[in-house]
Amino acid sequence: MGIKFSILDEESELVIGYCKEIEGLDGKIYFDGDLAYHKIELKQFVFCQKFKEYLVKRKESISRLVYICIIDNDTNPIGKFRFSIYDDIYYHKTGVPESASDVTWRGSLNEILSNKEIEIWNNWRISPPLKKNEWSSLSEDERRSWLKVVKNYNINKSECNEMQEGIFHLDGTFVTDYPSFFCALGEAINGPGGYYGFDICSLIDCFYGGFGATAPFTLIWNNHQIARKFLDINSWVKEINYKRSWDDKLIDKPEFEEVGNRPLFQALIENMENEGVILVLN
Repeated sequence: MGIKFSILDEESELVIGYCKEIEGLDGKIYFDGDLAYHKIELKQFVFCQKFKEYLVKRKESISRLVYICIIDNDTNPIGKFRFSIYDDIYYHKTGVPESASDVTWRGSLNEILSNKEIEIWNNWRISPPLKKNEWSSLSEDERRSWLKVVKNYNINKSECNEMQEGIFHLDGTFVTDYPSFFCALGEAINGPGGYYGFDICSLIDCFYGGFGATAPFTLIWNNHQIARKFLDINSWVKEINYKRSWDDKLIDKPEFEEVGNRPLFQALIENMENEGVILVLN
């Protein structure tokens, strides 16, 4: 089995090393007195020579902000997640392992990965989606995992070509829950595996540029009546509760602004029209 992850130092931009697997990305929180932390274990981790020389020269602790990078078969990063290492390990004193070994660090993850996300990433290492709606057979929870991969994969790419006043077609056939709307919208704007927001706040951000289409534009929503039926207030509240429970696995919890006070379909329509999107509901 080949390497699947690299660890990138945020400050020096040096690759710290590579490993085959990482345990602890599920967000289990540990406690040492008042200190809450995540714990990751890098399986068969190999330190890079340049980073070893960097640590020895600067005589620094390993405590720092790093990126856990998911890499493709050519070792190019296709997704990354922040991890703040808490441990004050001075490898220039203790010695850096010379061969592949399991390395454990305590710290704080900024995102939690489910087993389904890892499974999707393993497929995307080979190739991202080549056709639309590959997510359609997934359960609602699995669609959330798909959407998280879509977000991370695309945000870490170079910016999309911008289009204003374009015409886009949204296939509403499988829009039966909160994540599926954003899966379908991302593909309507940017093709298979495309991203255009993962919640209402990020959707509004996308309208202002950097993600393939800047408002105003026309969105032709085919089979919209499916979403009108399923995207009710309960589906919105359900998603809010899910996001809050997922955020409970983080050390530094983000602020979540959605309120779920009306049918989700209505809220999506209102927000898009308020930002200048011309909607054609078929």
